[in-house]
Amino acid sequence: MARARWRDQRGLAIALAVCFGFLLVAAGMLVAALATRLSVVHDLQAGRFVNVLRRAEDSDDFVSGAAAFYGVTQLAVAILFITWMYRAAKNNEALERDNPRFGPGWSIGSWFIPLANFVIPVLIMQDLWKGASPDTRRGDPRWRLAKASWLVGIWWAMLLLSMLRFVVTRTSLEDESSLSTIETNTTIAIVGVVAAAIAAVLGALVVWKLSRRQLDALRAQRSAYDADASRLPDRAGA
Repeated sequence: MARARWRDQRGLAIALAVCFGFLLVAAGMLVAALATRLSVVHDLQAGRFVNVLRRAEDSDDFVSGAAAFYGVTQLAVAILFITWMYRAAKNNEALERDNPRFGPGWSIGSWFIPLANFVIPVLIMQDLWKGASPDTRRGDPRWRLAKASWLVGIWWAMLLLSMLRFVVTRTSLEDESSLSTIETNTTIAIVGVVAAAIAAVLGALVVWKLSRRQLDALRAQRSAYDADASRLPDRAGA
């Protein structure tokens, strides 16, 4: 079977960093919208009813618009990230990191399998990190014994915590829910969106560092090959 072809990820990593930046802006807008909703709830709880109906409608519209913008930017990040992750997995093959726990196809499919998508993607990311160790020679079967990344672990924890943001899609000031329920759900949603913002920053770092790490591993392998070749006898002059 032909060895996978190496592909430079720097351009895609830059595009992802830009999208992560837009995601941060979208997350900031959504936090502001949720905070506005929370202030309306607090006013209602305190008995301040001046223009409350209009403010409640405006608050829900603000949340809906911010959530839509966030959703679009998140979709763009997801598409680019999965593309980058697949290419990184193919680069792992090009570095001759044989017999991974999950092949490159899993870097796409694992995101769409319920429950498994809470575990498999981060396992793949840790394997990619290990495979990108510049200290591991080409074809060394011990590559999976390399040290895992704490950065990948924290990024994944924040990404899971960010799932709390979906509370926002089930809460509206026009619902029959009690004010205390709306307050609790909105507060939880804010925590989720803040976690998503942190995950965006960490995700950009993971993408950039892993892309750079793989490139360093490739250069280290080429240097080792050149060094080995220089030690071979010069048969041309024999």
